[in-house]
Amino acid sequence: MKLNIPVTVIGISMFYACGSSKVLDGNSQFHQNYCAPAPLFQKTVATTPPGNTDSLLKAHPEIPLDVIITANATGTLTLITQLPQLEKDTSMQSLIQRTALRSSIQQRLLLAVTEISGLAAEMDCEGERADQLGRYLDNLNSNRNTKLTVGSIIVAAITTVATIAFKDDRTQNVAAITGGVISSGLALMTVKPAGKKISLTLRRNVLKDIWTQADTSDIYSPGLWYMLSDQHFSNSGSISLVQSISGRWKKYDLDKKISPEDVERYFGNGGVYTADNLHTRAAMLNELQSTVRSLNQNLQSLMQYINSQVFRLPKK
Repeated sequence: MKLNIPVTVIGISMFYACGSSKVLDGNSQFHQNYCAPAPLFQKTVATTPPGNTDSLLKAHPEIPLDVIITANATGTLTLITQLPQLEKDTSMQSLIQRTALRSSIQQRLLLAVTEISGLAAEMDCEGERADQLGRYLDNLNSNRNTKLTVGSIIVAAITTVATIAFKDDRTQNVAAITGGVISSGLALMTVKPAGKKISLTLRRNVLKDIWTQADTSDIYSPGLWYMLSDQHFSNSGSISLVQSISGRWKKYDLDKKISPEDVERYFGNGGVYTADNLHTRAAMLNELQSTVRSLNQNLQSLMQYINSQVFRLPKK
């Protein structure tokens, strides 16, 4: 009897402790590629905006800064500068050229809008997926905590019965101390649990290029990457949107504590995630999505300029 009680309670604690440390294989249990889109663009010289923004600003002082940089990003700057000259020519040939230019401008602006919308949708999907998996782990860990609490109560009950059943003072003390330690240990595991984790492989990580501040990107189209990485698109004009986003991640989402494992987990090819890790990834994706969507305001400004300067209705 002296050995049975400690063995029993230790067995209970080992059951709950070992069951909590399992790492789920997310690559086999969950579909990992349903957020990844088909290729959205082909990287060519024609679609890559010139990077000499300062030179463009000096060359076109009559055009507002936000219009020049957005037109440069969408590949419409050259077309827009051609239109005023053609507007002065009333010939049929000039009319045909104006119509063709306007069509090209509209197509490129439409392409820019769909690129922003498509990438934002992917980020939204990835964020929802991360949150969903995080909630899944939260539920598993909640059930685990319930079991630990029940286990703690069972151990306490067994300890109480044992101290009453044994007449020997020494045996009573051993049972009481052993049961109390194990019961306290189970209770402590509910306060600061390790919890279940999940292993994920990220074959396409939209956060990676933002974190590394790469010169070029295979995920973002050249025009969109130019808008994110050129400092003229930020409100301050001193740092790029990429630098601003990664800086906020470091300060607020990662709390300035970034280990090599964190870098690989959030910005690399994946790794082992806790529920908190997944919620953090979802938060960073949502923050990036908001910044990408805000670029629609630049496109709106460009469209308004074109309508007011180029597509003016003839005076009656």
